Amino acid sequence: MIIKSMSRKSKSFSQLYDYLTRDTSSFTFSRNTYAHPSNKKEFLNEFYKNARYLREARGKVFMYHEVLSLEENSLSKERQKEILLDMAEKYLFQRADEHLAFGVVHEEKNNMHLHLMISANEIEGNKRVRLSKKEFKEIQKQLENYKNQKYKELNESSFYQDKKDLSKEKQKEQELKHRGVKSTKEQIINDLLSSFKTAQSKEAFERSIKQKGFEFYTRGATHGVVYKNKKYRLKTLGLEKEYKELFKKFEHKKGREIKRQKAKDERSRARENSHDRE
Repeated sequence: MIIKSMSRKSKSFSQLYDYLTRDTSSFTFSRNTYAHPSNKKEFLNEFYKNARYLREARGKVFMYHEVLSLEENSLSKERQKEILLDMAEKYLFQRADEHLAFGVVHEEKNNMHLHLMISANEIEGNKRVRLSKKEFKEIQKQLENYKNQKYKELNESSFYQDKKDLSKEKQKEQELKHRGVKSTKEQIINDLLSSFKTAQSKEAFERSIKQKGFEFYTRGATHGVVYKNKKYRLKTLGLEKEYKELFKKFEHKKGREIKRQKAKDERSRARENSHDRE
């Protein structure tokens, strides 16, 4: 899988929308928007309104045009589309979970790929969210690993994997792995990171770690897990930052859902009042 990102330093949402939807039969989807993509005026208006929260400045990014494409394969178009949509969902969750996003699947020249239009800021955010090269590379690597593990019908790829020579410490670690030896601490870190990356809600996260035999605990400002009657602090495991960011994301998402429902209820009441006056 190839993942490309191109920034745009102008509010050219309409231009990119027209380019992505030039084939009216293409499959489209969106995230964090009220309007349906087929309603071009209302849909794009949400992107323009959201961009107004950003300070106007020369050379500053307003949006991203990104592409996910599968390597050459013999799968049916429907199956490729299913895989691409799943990959896009995982990608957006990690890369731009609170941003406005629009996706279109293209099937040109037997090359199935998916285009994304992503706002530079989160919903009603006044700051541009920019990933460093290191952060973007890590997302590429994680998505490629996910694809390799889940979709065995595709050839395994390694475009974004580290290719550096192993240090003595790494060599020793690899030898232990070959012998099937893995420390309890390493296993705990791997299992928790897996749950951190895949959980879409607080409830789903709690179910996931419970199934893996963990129990969370909090003592004042200390967070940790109990595994096989032994306590492990998240700070000691090096996971405290990831844990706090995850729950902050859950809180933001819940707030957005409440706000969206409130807006939906208000529109519904407005329509009812309009019918009553008629």
